[in-house]
Amino acid sequence: MFRVIKNRGNILHAYRLGSDSPVLAGLAADGKIVLRKDGRYEIFSQEVQRSGAEHGELASAGDYVKLDSTGAPYPNDAAFFEANHRHLSGDMYEQFPKVLLAWDAKEPMCEEIRFLIREKGLVLDPACLERYYTVPLWGTTEAGDIRAVLVFYSVSYREDGTVADASFNLVERTEFERTYSRC
Repeated sequence: MFRVIKNRGNILHAYRLGSDSPVLAGLAADGKIVLRKDGRYEIFSQEVQRSGAEHGELASAGDYVKLDSTGAPYPNDAAFFEANHRHLSGDMYEQFPKVLLAWDAKEPMCEEIRFLIREKGLVLDPACLERYYTVPLWGTTEAGDIRAVLVFYSVSYREDGTVADASFNLVERTEFERTYSRC
């Protein structure tokens, strides 16, 4: 595991699902956001597209869709987004810098990754470098190549030091390098 920080001054575009936005409409027209019959949305991020999953990441009206540095959408639930971003103007937000833990395939196996394998369905496949990581997230399957990075938003531990729970995401390497720095 290594420590990273979300780059200071990380300005991004974000849109609230269910609002009237030409950007959301464009993403919907491109099939990157799909409104389901049950009122939820499927978001087809880079990681979902790589996985070949039939369904996108699930999000609800009121949640946010952020655009990564390549313009690909990915969801953030409303509470997390509002706690970790500051509205600047229009669709522009600043993400608060925060020190986080991260892991990639070059790192030794650690208890946090063993927990994700055991409890969260993470699969590491050294025989398939294009889909080295596969993990169920946001109601679908995400995949990343061997260069991708697992970023932990939080890890909680039991009194004996074992991992009790972890909140994480899979981040493509190019996006990781654009938006994170090693501490």
